[in-house]
Order: sequence, then structure tokens, then C-alpha cells
Amino acid sequence: MKVMIRHILLLLCMVGASVAARAEADCSLSALQAIELPVMQINTVDSVMPTCDYVDHPPGCIGHSTTNATKVPGRMVITMLADTLYDSGEYLDGESGMTIKITGNTSALKDQKPYKIKLQKKADLLMRGDPACMDREWRLLRDDRTFNTIVGLKVNELMGLQWTPRWQYCNVVINGEYQGLYLLIETVKRNRGCRLDVDKSGFIVERDAYWWNEERYFNTPFFDQRFAWTFKYPDGDEVTEEQQGYIQDYITRAEQSIKQSTYVRYIDVESFASWLLAHDILGTWDSGGSNLYVTKRDSTDGSRLEMGCLWDFDSSREMGVNTFSRYHMMRDFYFVDLLENKDATFRRAYRGKWDEVKATLLSDIDGFVNGYAASMSRPIYQSRALTAQLYGYSVFTTYTSAIFQVDWMKKHLPELDEIISSIDISAIDDTRAEEASDNRTFNLHGIEVPDDTRGLVIRNHRLVLQP
Repeated sequence: MKVMIRHILLLLCMVGASVAARAEADCSLSALQAIELPVMQINTVDSVMPTCDYVDHPPGCIGHSTTNATKVPGRMVITMLADTLYDSGEYLDGESGMTIKITGNTSALKDQKPYKIKLQKKADLLMRGDPACMDREWRLLRDDRTFNTIVGLKVNELMGLQWTPRWQYCNVVINGEYQGLYLLIETVKRNRGCRLDVDKSGFIVERDAYWWNEERYFNTPFFDQRFAWTFKYPDGDEVTEEQQGYIQDYITRAEQSIKQSTYVRYIDVESFASWLLAHDILGTWDSGGSNLYVTKRDSTDGSRLEMGCLWDFDSSREMGVNTFSRYHMMRDFYFVDLLENKDATFRRAYRGKWDEVKATLLSDIDGFVNGYAASMSRPIYQSRALTAQLYGYSVFTTYTSAIFQVDWMKKHLPELDEIISSIDISAIDDTRAEEASDNRTFNLHGIEVPDDTRGLVIRNHRLVLQP
């Protein structure tokens, strides 16, 4: 009955979409302010729009990115219906106003640009009424139309990672021109009151596929030239040689400890296991663009490397319903080595986290997605219809997104339970370790198949495409 009601509501939304598509979109400020979502108005100095150039990766690296992004000053006003929620004031360096610039990598190639907002004075643009939530830096992400981002952030929260970015849908107008529906979201940065709780002597670093576009980066032995480490805190242009030497040496020792089965001294095992499990739940395909942030809370031996938060969910649900995420099977990071390690601490933490959340996981996701879809269906759909007409793509109704997410999870989670339950959580002696690293071939269902099987297969936890 519940499913039937949801599909009836979906049909009604689709009928509404057909009617709306025949009508001329009204993107005027008064029309946007009548929608029950915040409207962010940005007016830049001399009406200058942010710009950037695009750059391709060097040989042997991966990705596409931006360069020469202009940081444009201006004023921001956020309204909700008839009420003004926030006004930055006119731009005055260090005192009032804000700056805006295009951000992102491949996402910046799209017509609807993602932006970074920097206020001259701290504020909480999500209006939570808590001074601890105030910050200068914010992001505007394009609405992904699938709820991948908000579901991914909900899974981040359910996994108990150290911080979950908070967000709010809003409509954005720049210099009088409608830019579409966006997700206003906290940035990944150090803020002990409301973001990543890192001491002034600590670090936030990113395993970065786009290191080649940064002025400051460092390498550790584990990675080939496709990846290097870049700084989120301290800022790359403020990092001293001593600071870089410390964190580079610590991560190198952590990598060596994985080979020596002494990694519990260097990494926070539970956070690493929870981060991997979250991506396995989401079925993430991309292991290059799914931003991977690692923190060290201070520069003492008492703090270990800890996973920060999930970010970038474009490739969620792309692995199919019967397998892990790409991170679980590819040696792009430490997870395969931790899973294959003869010390079973990581496998036990991974299995233990799954056993802790699996009983309520589907109902938690279902309740969140459908609850939000039910409460916000009309304003989000109205905004998506305007955005779709502006950029020329198909409208995804709120209930379409909700049904896709939950139906996929209903198929995926039982399959995931079956393959996680088969993971051996006992310590592996040297003989078993040698056997565990053989080159047997499995299909995506975990069934052993002949070595010459064509297509996508798994060998040594790695996803391999055999011609």
C-alpha cells in the first residue's frame, strides 16, 4: 500500500511536470521568492561575473580542472518568502560583503557552475541560531536531481564519522540572472566549533587526483603519480617546510605500518572502516573524484590519522546492487591492503560497524528520503523545473528521486549483507596470507569463475576488465 501511494504521488508529480513544461518559466525575483525555499541574491561590484579557464591533466595523471578562477567581490542577500534572513552588506575588504568564485574540477565544466563563497565576516548562512556554526567559507553545489548528495551525507551521519556537512536547498540569482537550484553547504575545513575538530597544530590533507593543479603538494611511497597529498589545513601557501616534513613523514610511517601489521598505532581504524563501509553502502564507482580527506588532530604522537567526511557523490549507485564500492576492490588507497592484512583488526571493525547499523539502515534512509521528499516536494520540484528549462535537461521530480534511491537500497543492502558476512575476521597466519593473495577470479556475485572469463571480474579484491 505504501509503495502504491508513493507511485500515485509520483504520477501526479509527472502530470504536473507535463503541464509545467508547456508553460513559460517565470524566473523573476518575485516568482522565486514565492517558492518556499531561500533565495540567495548576489550582486557583484560592476556586475562582473566570475570566470575561469579550463586545464587538462599532464601526461600520466588524471582529471580535468580549472585555473585562473577570478574571485569577484559583491553583496549577498538571502530571503525566505518576504523575510530577509541575511545581508552581508556592500563589499568592504575585511569588514562586509563577500567574494564568489567558480570552484570544482570536472563539475566546473558544466553550464551550471559550482561556486565558493567567502564572507568578509563570519556568519551561519544556514540560520541555525548557534554562534559556533558561524564561518566565512561556504559552497554552492549544483542540485544533482537524484538526491545522491543528501543521501550520501545522511549515510556519513549514520556511520558516525567525525563530522557531517550541513546543507540547505536554495535558488541563486547573480546580478539579476537566475542561476538555478543549488545546495548551500558547509565547506570541508578546520572549525572546532562546527566542522572538522582539528587543533591549530593539526592537519587536514586530501588524497588528491588534481594535485598537479595545486602549488603545494607532497608524495608518499604508496601512490603512483596519479595521486599526491594536498593541504586543506593549514592552507597550502601558509604551510612551513617543517609542517610538511612532519605530516609527510607520519603518513609514510603509517603506510609502512600497514605492511607490518602495526597500523593501529597510526590510523584510527574505526573511522577508516566506517568511511569504506559508507561508500560500499552507496555503491560508489569513482575512486579518483570522491574526495578523500584525512585529518590528524594535532602534531603529537597521541593523535592518529582519521578519516574526515564523505564528499562528492556523483558516482553513487554506479557499482550495481551486488558488489562493493570501487574503493573496496582497487588499490588506489589503503583499504585493500587493510582488508588483506593478516592482522584482523580492520576487518573486525568493518564487520562490526556493519552489524551495528544494518538492522535500521534501510528504514533510516527510507524515512529520511521520503520524509524530505514529502515535505519539500513542491518547492524543490518548482525550482528543478525552472533550472531544467534554464539549462535544457529533463526534470527529475522529488518523488522520482526518492523512489530511485530507496528501491536501489532495497536491492543492494541484502546483497551487501551477504558478501560482508563472508569476510573472514580471524587473524591470518603466514600460510593463509599467502593463500589469500592468490590470483583466483570471481564474478561480481563473488562466485569463482575461470581465469579467462571476459568482462568485469574480481581478482585479489581488485575490479578487472578482461577483454
